[in-house]
Amino acid sequence: MPRPVSRPVSEGSRLRAGVATVAGGPASYLSVGSGGVPVLLLHGFGGDRLTWQFNLSALSSRRRAVAVDLPGHGGSTPDVGSGRVSDFAPWLVEFLDALELARVHVIGHSMGGYVGRELALLAPGRVASLTLLSSAGLGTPFDLGFLRRAVAPADVAEGRACAARLFAGPSPLIPRFGEVLHAQGADPVRRAGLERIIDVSFAGHADGGPPVDWRAYPMPIQVLWGGADRIIPLPPADRLPPGAPFRVFGGAGHLPHIEAASPATAAIRAFLDGCDDVSSQN
Repeated sequence: MPRPVSRPVSEGSRLRAGVATVAGGPASYLSVGSGGVPVLLLHGFGGDRLTWQFNLSALSSRRRAVAVDLPGHGGSTPDVGSGRVSDFAPWLVEFLDALELARVHVIGHSMGGYVGRELALLAPGRVASLTLLSSAGLGTPFDLGFLRRAVAPADVAEGRACAARLFAGPSPLIPRFGEVLHAQGADPVRRAGLERIIDVSFAGHADGGPPVDWRAYPMPIQVLWGGADRIIPLPPADRLPPGAPFRVFGGAGHLPHIEAASPATAAIRAFLDGCDDVSSQN
């Protein structure tokens, strides 16, 4: 969903903005830090790379962190192709090649979790681990009507009402989120792309869709969720990857990486560091 209120990632951090050239169109991104196995951050539907500004600094303390705008979002190509989000996976492989990133930890929020899972399925050797954050595509029902309203709010007030559903409770970010939603809906190119994604990728699966065959994912996986998520409800245990860590942040809605930024980021860092430690011993 839309970006938070803009603020610096961290004073003194080496934040770099760039645009990579890939066959599917330009890929806009932010990059912070260096070294280690990098982390690739994938935002949710209607959002962009700045969704991660509350997490980038901490995640880049031991590694490079790269947040990319997916097709149809932010500064990347407005062309969403067929509208199948699974097609974003080969686009991301080209993006990783352009940045010469051989292997990355993937963190995906909402639609970004779905895309991250498709990337892991397409190129498992490129994905060191997978963190699914309030993820779509895990076979649980979601609020399709909300998505349709959020891409085309009639006015700022409706945009704020949509924004409020993203949070567990009152937040100073809601007015700004509402303004961004309304502005996005007024952009005919962006609106058309988002509506195509909804029609092609989401409309037929609002009931949850088929369960995931987790045997196809050899990498470590963890799942994080907001306990008060009103967009994608908590998944039942039988839809989760067997044995994977599953943590719920009770005071957060659909944006736990924003509402519970410190504990969510700490959980991600601990998981990534643990994956690196295991890998170095093998």
